[in-house]
Amino acid sequence: MRKSKWNFIIDVIMFALMAAIVGLGLLIKYILLPGTERWEKYGRSVDLTYLGLDRHDWGKIHLILALVLIVLLALHIILHWKLTVCLFQNLIKGKKSRIICTILLVVITVMLVIFPFFIKVDVNEIATGRERYHLELEDLNSDEIEKETIDNNKSEEETSEIEKPIQEIEKHDEHEHHNIDPSIEVKGSMTLSEISQKYNIPEEVITTELKLPSGVSGSDQLGHLRKQYGFKMSEIELIISNYKNYENHEKDN
Repeated sequence: MRKSKWNFIIDVIMFALMAAIVGLGLLIKYILLPGTERWEKYGRSVDLTYLGLDRHDWGKIHLILALVLIVLLALHIILHWKLTVCLFQNLIKGKKSRIICTILLVVITVMLVIFPFFIKVDVNEIATGRERYHLELEDLNSDEIEKETIDNNKSEEETSEIEKPIQEIEKHDEHEHHNIDPSIEVKGSMTLSEISQKYNIPEEVITTELKLPSGVSGSDQLGHLRKQYGFKMSEIELIISNYKNYENHEKDN
């Protein structure tokens, strides 16, 4: 196959890859929303997927396509090497200046690729226990609180203590916050299995109350699950408290 045909094929593939990268970026940003934005749009914890893949899976594909594009771009430059050198020489006069520009270009390119492995991210601590519960409760606007109160009043009489939805407990005002057991503390670094063992509560109870998909693993950290599915740590604490109250009630009877 002639060199010109290879150039044409590579150019077409590169253009298609760039379009796909843009499309996937829009899909991840505006369609497969992260946890907090899913709560704002759907009003509950939902799992958004496309073709069976969530936003993290599509993010991996987005990265792979970007790497393939870089390889094809390098191949494109190699096939046009004589033209590239000629244009470079005409643009920058002087051999020493071209050497300096080439070194700078290589260094900047490498740094742009590997800089994520050398940066220091900001780690913000999340409040624990009662303090976090108060802070998260304050984030609810008045319309959401009113809607939750109406919905919960309708189902309160026919719902058992262990089956009460998280929204019903979160509607209580400050005078009723003492219902949360202060001995219960859930951290993002803990896993579902650790919570289950520490507080003697089945994992299925937690995943069912949070409406998590059946494929969630007990070894997943709660912080990661919280970002993916949009629940609050205080909800898990409330579930544990309800379950303990229910178990104690069953023992007393």
